[in-house]
Amino acid sequence: MTPRTILFPTDFSGRCDRARDRAIQLASEWRAHLVLLHVQRDPDPADMLDGLQAAESRLHARLRAEVADPDIPVETRLATGAVSQAVLEASTACGANLIVTGISRHDDIGDFLIGTTVERMIRHAHAPVLIVKEKTQHHYRRVLVATDFSGCSAQALRTAMAAFPAAEITLVHAYHVPLEALRGREGPAAALQARIAYDLDAFLDRTDLPADARDRLDINVDYGEVCEVVRNHVKLSETDLAVIGTHGRSALTVAVLGSTARALLSRLDCDVLLVRQQPQADAAV
Repeated sequence: MTPRTILFPTDFSGRCDRARDRAIQLASEWRAHLVLLHVQRDPDPADMLDGLQAAESRLHARLRAEVADPDIPVETRLATGAVSQAVLEASTACGANLIVTGISRHDDIGDFLIGTTVERMIRHAHAPVLIVKEKTQHHYRRVLVATDFSGCSAQALRTAMAAFPAAEITLVHAYHVPLEALRGREGPAAALQARIAYDLDAFLDRTDLPADARDRLDINVDYGEVCEVVRNHVKLSETDLAVIGTHGRSALTVAVLGSTARALLSRLDCDVLLVRQQPQADAAV
């Protein structure tokens, strides 16, 4: 099912504009309920002079003004304290199916910086987390799903297929073995390719996609490191969105944002949807 409730936390700064526009676009496309959250670490002294109730009324009105479309059902929420904890609590309270956030800046070599607040949301949020990097010019038309054949990557695939039924979806698997194992030896290479094909078929069978969904799925298996394979595909295919499971059997694991996963999140130019491992996922797939 497509998400019915979207949570968008904002501090009203320009760095939230891209995430806000994407949250609004998705809420309109899915006819979803949009919850806007503003978190204050400490009360503003000026607000205390005017009275807390009046200050809160102004903040609610400012949040509501973020959404111009009158057809989108909007709820506004206020919280104080640590941003990541407030977002997680609001997500649970409103039953969010998706959290939309952004990455605010780049480092010296041009990669995106994730930030500790987003990292904590990725680790602990039960809902998928959409990290918006690009300006919203249209709906997601080309979607990539990275897989290592784990249960969580199957969940990521199911999520992508359900949420974006009109998009072109490509399933990408990257494999890597020492070159010495393949150089001049056709037998091991052929055996490896056969093994990957077998694992891929078994993965798709266990993922239990509807027949029409599986028919429209494009599959890409490439040799190389995960980051390079995924990044190259994103660039060559002009991918709008990459969908990644937050747990897996290999370098896709982002439970503690390991180095390879961090590189994927920071170096991909497209938006990234992170789908968290559910307790039953590995047992079911």
